[in-house]
Amino acid sequence: MGADVVKIERPDVGDAARWEGPGPDGKAAYFMANNRNKKSVTLDLKTDAGTEAAHELLADADVFIENFGHGVADKLGVGYETVRSLNEDLVYASVKGYGETGPYKEKKGLDLILQAEGGIMSVTGPEGGDPVKVGQAIGDLGAGMYAALGILARLYERGSVGSTDEFVGKFDISLFDTIVAYMNEYITLYSMTGNVPEPQGTSHQTSVPYQLFDTSDGRIVTGVPSDERWDDFVDMLGRDEIREYRTNEARVENREEVIGAIQDEFANDTTDHWMEQLTEYGFPNGPVNDIEDVVSHDQTAARGLAEEHTDPEWGDCLMPGHPIHFPNHDVSIKSPAPSLGEHTDEVFETVADDQSTLDRWTEEGAFGSST
Repeated sequence: MGADVVKIERPDVGDAARWEGPGPDGKAAYFMANNRNKKSVTLDLKTDAGTEAAHELLADADVFIENFGHGVADKLGVGYETVRSLNEDLVYASVKGYGETGPYKEKKGLDLILQAEGGIMSVTGPEGGDPVKVGQAIGDLGAGMYAALGILARLYERGSVGSTDEFVGKFDISLFDTIVAYMNEYITLYSMTGNVPEPQGTSHQTSVPYQLFDTSDGRIVTGVPSDERWDDFVDMLGRDEIREYRTNEARVENREEVIGAIQDEFANDTTDHWMEQLTEYGFPNGPVNDIEDVVSHDQTAARGLAEEHTDPEWGDCLMPGHPIHFPNHDVSIKSPAPSLGEHTDEVFETVADDQSTLDRWTEEGAFGSST
């Protein structure tokens, strides 16, 4: 969204994501997708020179995001109180596995572990089957989005406070927080009923019908958004025997009969036929697409969600597009994911007071032995 992002990485090692999966050496596809438009610098924060260089960089920054283990940022000299003494206006986002408070604050956390511990695996998977993880790393991605939301809120607050003495720019978010937040109405329903939900496949815990159905040549998902539309749905389906279940409560109580009748009818024709019928009657619907279908989807193209990109090490590939669409604002990819330390000289030449300072930092190992 227009920010100038500098990614600080360990010398010689870098972000572990650089090496996870296929892609050019040191720039795996996972890394490439999540680090375009960023600059990479290497800093050894275990050296005095590296910490000094980091302080100079942070002195003029708007936002600092760290995801070290509990207490590590303080040990490395980039904890909030230290950084705030250099830059009172800084927004400081701390992203952890379990957050900065609570009995688990020192425990390590990864997406899979938090999907399990935060509860979302317990309600995901085939009905009557074992829990499974959500296909994408929603804890990682969600914590990032919550962090971005918190950053924007703090930046807005900073512009409204007036006096920097009143501004405390730090906040923290965790993967555990994110997954538990995603449990949403499950928490309230449990408190009201005492029932512990289990995996339900594609069906919904409180709404019928709202799920996946097999067609004669594939699968389709659809639902009835309100009781007022039930008669229209029955007319479209042609199964008058379930018309009597005019309320969602009645349909939930008679779920097996209702879903059975809908499934029997959907199996009589193709996915394209039912998509056309459902759309004509104004019911939300869609096929079950795989990634190949999504990449070639007309709506994907219209919204710029799979951007053509040429990486200098890999060549032509696709990148996920930006999901937020600002009028008259170009959010396309401006630069490829960086090589490790690619922008170290560029960034710190503008940060150092003079060339002698930059030379001293280099000699004292601020950027690692190979920089």
